Amino acid sequence: MSDEIYAKELLRWAADTSHAGRLPEPRREATVNNAMCGDKVTVGFDVDPTHEIIACKHETKACVLTQASASILAAKADGESADSIARLKQKVTAMLKDGGEPPTGKWSAYAIFAPVREHKSRHTCVLLPLEAAEKALS
Repeated sequence: MSDEIYAKELLRWAADTSHAGRLPEPRREATVNNAMCGDKVTVGFDVDPTHEIIACKHETKACVLTQASASILAAKADGESADSIARLKQKVTAMLKDGGEPPTGKWSAYAIFAPVREHKSRHTCVLLPLEAAEKALS
């Protein structure tokens, strides 16, 4: 696997534990697994009455790609909605599978995964936390 995939910034996100763990009583939560490699991620949200995310935590037993993706998601999710998380997942999917532009603004950290485009078997690793988020918020 290319060293380019495991850039310093990606490793920093993977090591970030500031949003790791479980919420005491999440209003929304889902767990997904990658059957190919055994990665597992649980994403939990607290949402306000308008369904805006007010807290996010993740429990990740997975490779550094999945860990980094979960860390970015949890760190940036506050203020988002189910629709905006679905749009983020579409944007990251397009970046990986179709060579689309990486997300910008609040979600620009996902650009660290652009080198993963060339490694199709690793796309699922990056997308797994977003899949869990989408499932939890549906």
